[in-house]
Amino acid sequence: MSRRNPSQTHGGQADRTARSAVSTMADLLQLTGTPVERPQAAERIPVVLRHLHAGECLVLEGAPVDALFFVRAGTFKIFRTDEDGYEQVLAFAIRGEVLGFDALCMASYPVAISALEASAVHVVPCSDIPSLSQALPAFGQMLQHCGSRTLAHSRELVDIMAAVASEVRLARFLIQHSRRMADCGLSPSRFLLRMGRREIASLLGVAHETVSRSFTTLAALGLIQVCDREVGIRDMDGLAAFARSTRRPMDAPLIVRARLPANGSMPAQSRRPTVHRLAA
Repeated sequence: MSRRNPSQTHGGQADRTARSAVSTMADLLQLTGTPVERPQAAERIPVVLRHLHAGECLVLEGAPVDALFFVRAGTFKIFRTDEDGYEQVLAFAIRGEVLGFDALCMASYPVAISALEASAVHVVPCSDIPSLSQALPAFGQMLQHCGSRTLAHSRELVDIMAAVASEVRLARFLIQHSRRMADCGLSPSRFLLRMGRREIASLLGVAHETVSRSFTTLAALGLIQVCDREVGIRDMDGLAAFARSTRRPMDAPLIVRARLPANGSMPAQSRRPTVHRLAA
């Protein structure tokens, strides 16, 4: 269970105030793509915008539930710490996603949440949710939408773990991340992974060395290319086809072979894996 450590997590009150700004409900609704019938009313409702450094904890596991957080910028890691000290990564969150929604029915947060890069979140106190929903129906609609997305993302992990092969698990993770990047208006085929291989390995339920080998395998098949943490998806259809299988390797070349020349050889650029060390 994570312990409170003010210097590592929330910091002092003065430090939090210095790194907080005031935005409006109109900014939050625009972030989530929620239409507003009364924009003037939304602009009059202040919402705290909190900035975090890379590695800073937003939520401590076991802390009292006091707010919902909407990611304005950056990337977050959701995890829990087992009794033996192992950090189990459960999900990652990016722009436009809500954090803490699953804890609304609980007294304390069941997980910890930390920033993987310089990030910012809109903070909505739980005590304000009823009055905001009544004063601004668009806010209630946004909560429903965000709750639905939270459930959908929880099923993504189940889908990943249903695969037997580590390469297939990684392919499913990359496909899911690609879709989320597209939802943010970013490139779905080239992106920078803010998480290290150990964090990806924890999410996928494999050893971190296995993650490196899986990246190499997907690159050897001509599906992706990797340079440090930058990933380029070279064949989105091929990667999706690979991700639809549950087992692996032996049949993996057959998926790609259907799109190769009659002699069955890899194109020149695909014969050698385009992969460099993925940062831990």
